[in-house]
Amino acid sequence: MDFVTLGMFIIDEIHYQPPRKPDLDVMGGAGLYAALGARLFRPPPSASRIGWVIHEGHDFPLHIKSTIDTWKTSCEFIQTPERETTRARNTYGSPGFRDFEYLNEKINLDENSLTLTQLTSKTYHLICSAHRCRNIINGILTRRKSAVEIETDPEIKHLLTQAPVFIWEPVPASCKPSELRDCLDVLPLIDVFSPNLEELCGFLGTKFDLNQPTGWAALRQKCDELLQHILSPRSPTAVIRLGEKGCYVAQPGQQHFRLPAYYAPEAPDAGMHSRLDGKRESADRVVDPTGGGNAFLGGFAVGLQHSEPSSMREAAAYGSVAASFMIEQIGAPTLGLSPSGGETWNGVSVESRLEEYNERIAGI
Repeated sequence: MDFVTLGMFIIDEIHYQPPRKPDLDVMGGAGLYAALGARLFRPPPSASRIGWVIHEGHDFPLHIKSTIDTWKTSCEFIQTPERETTRARNTYGSPGFRDFEYLNEKINLDENSLTLTQLTSKTYHLICSAHRCRNIINGILTRRKSAVEIETDPEIKHLLTQAPVFIWEPVPASCKPSELRDCLDVLPLIDVFSPNLEELCGFLGTKFDLNQPTGWAALRQKCDELLQHILSPRSPTAVIRLGEKGCYVAQPGQQHFRLPAYYAPEAPDAGMHSRLDGKRESADRVVDPTGGGNAFLGGFAVGLQHSEPSSMREAAAYGSVAASFMIEQIGAPTLGLSPSGGETWNGVSVESRLEEYNERIAGI
């Protein structure tokens, strides 16, 4: 197994300003988008190497399950017939306004939600508080160790003994100055720390104006300070997700770098986009940014496995391309086939888009 996310699956209601009617039974949740971000780069038969978990309530729509089945991932459906599937309401108002609320009780995932096959994964994506992150990591490692002692299959036994990569995406509610100490304490246990800019600002109690060069300099300084607090040989890489401004990667002992989003805005951004020389895709195709950051981390995880030794820049390129497919519509992108029989998503070859993006950023 290459990638497993412990993010949740949610069925969304999307409500807009009148007179537009709401969209109902829309697939959503961090687990969905992270799994799809990885799945884009793993067509069958490798699709089964992407794992995720869904609590399936008695109301689970058949058309959604049929769609998920076409992706050929290793999705574990946990039956919960006594309850409804986790549902939420997204409300969009004036430009930039979005409200989110759960419509019923959610069920968090942890190490006990995983099948034995998912327990052999090379990479885990965790979206939770620092406290839960620590508990889940310790739980996964404990389960793997216990499974080794009773497993008779040599291949599975070998996989269970390998050190997995942990990618931690903090939940927004936990990103506040009072939680910073817990955040710093858990960083030695993980390999990739990836808040978005708002979440990072929440931990630090500060703001960064990335429309100014001084904002980028301040971001670099704060990332350095964060990583310097870690008294452990296992220093994680900080991957700050910046939405339309792309991503910023701070790797211990390495030069920091940033990459633009696939759909980069036309306005120059402190020198970055002026160097793209017009080689950008129009942001007009962006319909809904929901899920872009989660998908980025799914793609990032697969990109880390693409070369040896791992390349953070290559991983960030995979993540940027993965995010681009998630934000072109409400909900999940559409899987299809090209005339030659290859996979397409939203009518586009993932491999071709990745190649085009890499050509675009070659001079950055």
